[in-house]
Amino acid sequence: MPKSLLFFATLFALYWNFSCSPAPAEKDSPLLSYFKRQPLADTARFELEEGTDNDPGGDTIPNALFFKELGVMMTDIDYLADSMSATVMGKYRFELNKRFDACLVDIHQNWFKNQSLLVYDKHLGKFTQRITLAEWYGGESGQILTGSWLLDYNGDHQKDLVTRFMEHSSIFNADTDEVKENMNESASLALWQKGSFVSVPVKDTAALIKRFPIKSVW
Repeated sequence: MPKSLLFFATLFALYWNFSCSPAPAEKDSPLLSYFKRQPLADTARFELEEGTDNDPGGDTIPNALFFKELGVMMTDIDYLADSMSATVMGKYRFELNKRFDACLVDIHQNWFKNQSLLVYDKHLGKFTQRITLAEWYGGESGQILTGSWLLDYNGDHQKDLVTRFMEHSSIFNADTDEVKENMNESASLALWQKGSFVSVPVKDTAALIKRFPIKSVW
């Protein structure tokens, strides 16, 4: 190829990449100031334990600001009906890739605890997804414990999410005056696909449970 043609071909390629790449948002979400930047480990584990604060450090986010921007994303957390009495702590902000960051937030409502991952699109300047990483909630007869692992599960150089669940229940038998304890464990897998974590079928749940353990409090 003549040098002149090679020059113009290179120039066109650079122009095309520049013009087709989304520009960063003109204004970031005000929530980002509550999250400290931190590098993300190759494998990150997230858990909450009963009766502990699990690193109480962080910046308290005003409830009105947090739930105004993320209200729709928080509706699937049943115990946050009275969101104004919850305590919201901004923890850390990680880079998932060039376009997306993730923020870690702790939410306490009475003794219920939730730790969520908020996916942030730097080009749109807004949060686009919320996923529960760790959780501890329930009552006297039953409790649910959730923990997660963030890692490159499928080898595509993008972070994926393995989430583990433990469900504990106590059933009183009036005839025998005894309490029966039940424990169920399960796991789910979400792969990073086109800008979000997408749940995919798990072929061998037992293997996933064994490979990614979380601490039991029972």
